[in-house]
Parts: sequence; structure tokens; C-alpha cells
Amino acid sequence: MHQPELLDAAVVRAWVGTAARALAEARVEIDRVNVFPVADGDTGTNMYLTIRDAAAAVRSAPEDAGGARLLRLAARAALLGARGNSGVILSEWLRGLTVAATRGDSLAIALDVAARTARRAVAHPAPGTILTAAESAAAAARQAEAGGMVGPAGAAARLSTTDAACRGAREAALRSVGALEPLRTAGVLDAGACGLVLVLRSLAAAQRAVSDRGREGVSEADGSIGPVLLDIDLHGHAPDAASDVDDAPVDPGVPPDGALDAGRHEHGGVATDDVELMFVLERSASADDFSPGAVADALRADLDDVGSSVVVVGGGADGSAGPAGDDADRALWQAHVHTADLDAALGVARRWASRGAVSRVSVRHLAVPPDRWAVVVTTAAPALAAELARGGAVVVLDLDVPPTADDLAAAAVGAGAPRVLVLAPEALQEEPAVPASADGADEAPEIVRVTAPGDVHLVAGMSALAATLDDPGEQDAGVPAAVGAVVAGLRVGGGPAVTVGAIVKRLVAGSPTAIVTLLPDDDVPDATVEVLASRAAAVSGGADVVVMRTGRRGDHVAIGVEPLVTDPAEEPA
Repeated sequence: MHQPELLDAAVVRAWVGTAARALAEARVEIDRVNVFPVADGDTGTNMYLTIRDAAAAVRSAPEDAGGARLLRLAARAALLGARGNSGVILSEWLRGLTVAATRGDSLAIALDVAARTARRAVAHPAPGTILTAAESAAAAARQAEAGGMVGPAGAAARLSTTDAACRGAREAALRSVGALEPLRTAGVLDAGACGLVLVLRSLAAAQRAVSDRGREGVSEADGSIGPVLLDIDLHGHAPDAASDVDDAPVDPGVPPDGALDAGRHEHGGVATDDVELMFVLERSASADDFSPGAVADALRADLDDVGSSVVVVGGGADGSAGPAGDDADRALWQAHVHTADLDAALGVARRWASRGAVSRVSVRHLAVPPDRWAVVVTTAAPALAAELARGGAVVVLDLDVPPTADDLAAAAVGAGAPRVLVLAPEALQEEPAVPASADGADEAPEIVRVTAPGDVHLVAGMSALAATLDDPGEQDAGVPAAVGAVVAGLRVGGGPAVTVGAIVKRLVAGSPTAIVTLLPDDDVPDATVEVLASRAAAVSGGADVVVMRTGRRGDHVAIGVEPLVTDPAEEPA
């Protein structure tokens, strides 16, 4: 009988597809127990979206692609599409697994490499998380492999190695409630550890399906796999204070329980001023200034100086960060940090942009969960990005490499809401090249695009969205039209600060004004901004004046004037 290995193409195809469906089914339940490192309720969603991108890459590969190539494609797609802390760690675990598997290591060794690679990616590993589950899975697999048969006749033994890994991860997930104070307090299991259990169970199911059906075909093997379920009670745990804590592996760099993030202002377990910054760094793997491994270490240290929950994944062009070929010398890293000082964190990204190319820069606020509608925007103004994120937007920042329509579509799919409003220039409003939900495991969000040519349109659109959602009589179907009317009716201008007073007067002439938005660059003095705001209020007849710094160097001020609408049915002129 043919023995399915990790490098068997049929196994890889069946595995990633099954894992995507399993995480899609369980993500809401996993999201509900997400309390560490921050209680932002998206671990299941982030892990699903990460593996979903891996599955889409495998599904798009040529039919004759071998298992090694499929694993490399999956690892690269997961790295580029990784969402959140848990998704980034999962992508690095998959990358480590790929590196080991493609060089011919056994499954147990590959799982060990994956666990160690994932742990090294985290600046301050904590016990009881996905990292512990990965290590427990690897240890159980090593034990099973050491006691089983080897060679072509060892089919049953090798399948039991995967089963042992599943059991190891499950046992670690069950112990996780006693490993960290936030988990003990909430009485829940670690969300990331539970997600990894599903990924490993999907691998075991894929191996069995391919083994049972021989080499009859990937689609048939994939279709023969029933639902992969957690079979774990994630809630309602009330362990004794000392339960399992002494047995949990403790990293010496981890502060004692209760001291994590001490002194931060909390909002549902999330620092109220924290944002999540993620970006991709691409550079030559043979660059003389840093080796690929040293890049991750240095970038991790830089981000650790400006925030927490630091994870940097990726590495050299070893086949796991990208396919071989013309780009064989290019290496990719995905960086993740939670920070209260976005400007400092972006400073790190800018410094690394001078040594490579920084793209897919995204910012979101950790304490603002998506409402009935999520919103995705893009801007090149870093300070404005922080303000928009604090207002609830997922911001795709134009920092080094300009964002694409696909970048905005990916942000929309990962926004975590059934409906997503994308505010962006017309050039970025085209339909993405890749379908939003390529695996069919769940329904794609409804994505509605509203053209927003400039930053003042973003501010007006966000304000209109908040007002519309606060209106109890407004139905969801009317949200895009309401926001679109405000954005389209905005009167805009701008120029050097010394000319702004006259420009505002011209923009408000002949029409009552509701709001005047001023977006001054950083070189405009505070005193000048105060004078401009007072003058805007005076010439507009006492309209509300909103002032937000752009964070860009320069002496210009962008202006947006929103006419007053007295009749709710009347759109701005």
C-alpha cells in the first residue's frame, strides 16, 4: 500500500483544505475564548484566514506539483496572509515544518523543528499557548516514532505518530487553563493551542484518507474526509490556583503571572491606547549587512523596544518562504507588534525599508471590535492612520510600497465583520484578483466600495459611518449610501498653511456648513493650527471644526467642508 508522507502531494492538498474548513467551522467558538495575549476575540478567525490563504495557494498550484512545492507555496501564502499574533505564529510553525520536511526529515523531527522555529519567532514566549501545544505535539510524536517501525513497512506506525502529535497538542490545550492568569481567571483554554489541535487533526485525517484511497485522486481523498472537530470543552474550567502551573514549561523571560502588561490601562483586557501593526519585509537573502536569521532577530529586538506581543516570522530563501525560481534569492519576513506608540513602531518599519522593501503595512486598534460594519481605509499619513484605527478602521498604510487592490481586499476579508466598507481612491477600488473566500469554507463578507480620493474623505466617511450606525432607524442596507453621500458631497481644498483661511472661506461660501476638517502636516506650528481652526469656525458660522495631524513632514493643510443637511432625505449639494 502506498504510504502517505508529509511530502505526498495528495496529503498536502487534502490537509490544508481540511484544516481551512475545520478552522472556519470552529473559529467563532475559538474567538470567544481568546483572552491572551489580549482579549480581542479574533484568534480563531486569524488562524482560519492564515490557513485559508495557504489552502488557496495550494488549490491554485498546477495539478502535477509535488508535495514539496505545495508545502512551499502553502508556507509562503500563510506568511504573506498571516493575520494577528496567532496567525503569524501558525505561519512560522508551517514554515519550520516545510523546511524540515523538504530536506527529508521524519514527521516527528519536522514537528520538533516547527515548534522550535515558532518559539524563536516570539520575543517573549509564554507558557500554555500555541507554542506549548506545538512542543507537546512534537514530544509525543518523537516518542511514538522512536517506539514504532521505520521504513516502507511502517505505515501504521507513521500514522500513529500523527495521532500521537494530536494527543500531545490536545493534552497541552487542556492544561493551558492553569498556565496563565488570564486563562485561569476566565476559566477557558488557550485559543491558539486549540486551533493547532485542529490543524494537526486535519493532517491525521488527510493522511488516513489518502492512505485509504491510495492514489485515486486529490479531490476524492479530500471529499472523503468528514468534519474535523475539536471535541474539547473550551469553557467552564475552574481549576485550583496551582492547577498544572508547576508542570507548565516556563520561559525565563516571561514575567510572573499577574505581572504581564502591568501598569497598562485596560479595556476588556486590552490596553486602550494599543494598536496592532503588521508589515512584510522583503530583501535579498544574500545581502551582506545581515544574514536571514539575523534579520529576524534584529527586527524582533527593534520592535520589542516599542511594543509588546512581538512576533517576527520568515527567513531566507530556503524554499519555505517562497517558490524557487527567479525569486530564489528573495527572503520574506512578516512582523507583528502591539504598541501604544505607532509613530515609534513605524519608525522601525521605515528603517528596515532602507534595507529592503516594506509592504502590506496594516494598523488596527485592539480595543475597538468591528461593529455591524467594519471599515477598511488606506492613507499615507501615519498620525492620521492611528486616529482612524482608534475610530475602528483597519488601515492599510502607504509607507514604502504602495498598497494594491488585493491588499485592501485581504484586509476587508480579515476585518472580522459580515459587512465591510472600503474607503479608498478609485484606482484601488477594482475587484481583487483572488476571490475573497477561495476555499468555500464559509461565506465571504459583503464588501462595499466607496471612492474616497483623499484623507479628508476618509475622516468624513468614518464620521458618517459612526453617525449612521448610531441611528436606530437606519438599516444596514442604507449604510453605504449614507456614507457615500457624505463623501461625495464633501468640498475639498488645501495648500500652504498661510493660504488656508481664504480657502476655507471660499469653500463654505453660499451654503450652511456642518463640519470643517483640517489636516495639518507636522511642520505647521501649533499656534498656526489654533488660528486656522478659530478662523474656520468664524467664517463657517460656528460649524464644528475637526483638526487631525497627518504625521507627514510639510507645511500644507488639507481641508474638507461638509455642508449642513437640514432634511434627512436631502443629499449634500
